[in-house]
Amino acid sequence: MKRILHIISQYPGKTGSGIYLKELIKEGNKKGYIQGLIAGLSKGEENIDLNIPKQYFYPVLFKTEKIPFPIVGMSDIMPYESTKYSEINNEMFIKWEKGFKKAIEKGIKEFKPDIIISHHLWVLTSLVKKMIPDIKVIGVCHGTDIRQFEKCPQYRQYVLDGCRPIDLVLALNDKQKEIIHNIYSIPRKRIITIGGGYNKDIFYSPSVGKNPRVVSFPKDGAIKLIYAGKLSHAKGVLCLIKAYNMLEINEDEIELKIVGSGVGEEEKAIKEAGKESRLKVKFLGEVTQKELGGLFRQSHIFVLPSFYEGLSLVTIEALASGLMVVATDLPGLKSFLGGEINNSGIIEYVDLPKMEDVDTPSKEELFAYEERLRSSIGKQINRLKEGYVIDNDIQKKIDKLSWENIYNRIEKYF
Repeated sequence: MKRILHIISQYPGKTGSGIYLKELIKEGNKKGYIQGLIAGLSKGEENIDLNIPKQYFYPVLFKTEKIPFPIVGMSDIMPYESTKYSEINNEMFIKWEKGFKKAIEKGIKEFKPDIIISHHLWVLTSLVKKMIPDIKVIGVCHGTDIRQFEKCPQYRQYVLDGCRPIDLVLALNDKQKEIIHNIYSIPRKRIITIGGGYNKDIFYSPSVGKNPRVVSFPKDGAIKLIYAGKLSHAKGVLCLIKAYNMLEINEDEIELKIVGSGVGEEEKAIKEAGKESRLKVKFLGEVTQKELGGLFRQSHIFVLPSFYEGLSLVTIEALASGLMVVATDLPGLKSFLGGEINNSGIIEYVDLPKMEDVDTPSKEELFAYEERLRSSIGKQINRLKEGYVIDNDIQKKIDKLSWENIYNRIEKYF
């Protein structure tokens, strides 16, 4: 079997790209591929279980003498201590680059990969292709790489030098495919739209096997809303709490669970807003994927108020778990899900406010956005009250979005 080396610059598993990587490894193991991994970790985290043989795991350790700063995150707000690319000076970059060069050289020499799957069309993927031009490199675009490209012009030439000759790029949606072509000048024939998926062993409906599946208004207890993701302003969590409090509903009839973590003042402001909320808000912190699946099956409506996403994997996971969804109308999600799912009533889209930059909304438009968000949540609550029926054909389309099916499509390009 072919040997596949996975590469990611940050912690595997705690963000969308990390989950994407872990699911590719899992599906690859099912098919019998021999797999290795290079990843950024903080000192003391080397023993995490990633379903990779220990001898084929090549961690690059941060907060050490050689790399004395936290992991450099692809998002400016990460769910763990991190450094921003915009904050790195030349001395720090040299240490970062040296650490990954050493891991790449060791991985190539010992593991001898046939294929490399490198996450993010950014600095590390560029370094990989420049160091190893003769091995097939598949780059995965997650959207945060495009955002960093826009925010950090000092890295653009470095990124382009290695990413332009990449053998194949996996895009999350058709719009992103065009952006990749335009920004990186990579020919369209080397970019394929793959999207993202969900783990069908973890995310499944509580009414699985029943036809039709009904999302019912709870006769006893409260309507349960849930958000899962980073606690940051770019994710729109403050707006969600404000919109939630605009709902004309009694305190004992509804609750909002917020899953995830953040850092610094943004997390503090979000938690403070939750404490001051008229309606019940519960902060659950970070949970495992298995725990999240259980929380989804206990909930009724998932809300994604984010101002920027590549492709929201958690929205796909929520749909697979039988939840109704309210989501911002971000580029890519609509086209990925397709017209039948979009028009079925299971998902309600909210128009974005005018944006000042890629993930910062205009302050003047936030109230109107929050009102639209409130209205869409209200529509889904009304559908709940009516006993929303998930059509079997719609459920079959959602079922096809599993990682198993996504991997089968990627595997054709090995």
